[in-house]
Amino acid sequence: MLSYFKVQQPISFLLFVAVFIGLKFPYFLHFQTIPIAPVQNWWTSLDLFLSNNVVLNVCIAQLCLLIQAIWFNYLFNQADFHESNSLIPALIFATITATIPQFNQFDIYTIIGFLLLLLFQITLNINSRESAKLESFNLGLIGGILVLINVHFIVLIPFLFLMLYALKSFRISEYILLFFGILFVFYMAIGISYVFEIPLIVDDLTLKTFYLFQFQKDIYNAILLILVAVYLCFSFISLRGILFSTSFKRRKNINMLILFFIASIATVVFARNSDESILSQLFIPVSVFLALFMLRIRKKRLGEILNAIFITVTIVTNIVRFLK
Repeated sequence: MLSYFKVQQPISFLLFVAVFIGLKFPYFLHFQTIPIAPVQNWWTSLDLFLSNNVVLNVCIAQLCLLIQAIWFNYLFNQADFHESNSLIPALIFATITATIPQFNQFDIYTIIGFLLLLLFQITLNINSRESAKLESFNLGLIGGILVLINVHFIVLIPFLFLMLYALKSFRISEYILLFFGILFVFYMAIGISYVFEIPLIVDDLTLKTFYLFQFQKDIYNAILLILVAVYLCFSFISLRGILFSTSFKRRKNINMLILFFIASIATVVFARNSDESILSQLFIPVSVFLALFMLRIRKKRLGEILNAIFITVTIVTNIVRFLK
């Protein structure tokens, strides 16, 4: 089946949509939402949206995830991570989003997912620009918005400067604009709070906010997360060939991606009082690594088997989860 997604044709896209629906079938079969830990921002805390209408919540979530998968596929191909364009990145992204129920409901992490994709797109644009002043400012702007939505993203801020350094030779003006992009968001937030008399909840933002994240005990989540982790280990091994690639643009994008992955891990690790929903912040780097792994497998049959295992285990585990 994997071979059908190695080309971008209308029939391949229709097949992808069919597989996407199949992956999400357990969630359509058993409509439900799971309470998540509220995400603390600078004004209040946010969690589920439309919690009173489960069907609408799940349907909007799946539509958003489908849009994100298509957007991610476009960015993957734009980044020149692989020699040819395909729909395999979208397939991998869709499979990863189907692993845990909390990923498949409309909540604040859905919005964060779109912002992270936008941040990813900006970093890719930086690599293709001779002068990246506007992109640097926008990078800081999105980083600042993420911090406003979820305070744990403050861990991401230093990595934005490192990601810029991995993509471009040092130009002080671009780093200044990145810094001012971040400051602009906080300036606007303070201004809005003052004008509309909305108090900022800064008293609760202490070091205790960044205690280590702890997993909840769930055997089904554990099975799927272990499977993803095993595939991820194989993908890291396969990265060696790309890091020594003749494509300078590709190497820089991979270096940026590694920093993005480390930043996402750090954000998750130091997220106190969070649940598995926060793992959705790893969608982009993990999906890139796994897509590269699948695309670089030379033995066609092995790639088909590994992909079939990934999809089958995900669907079966979720069906068993909801039938228990």
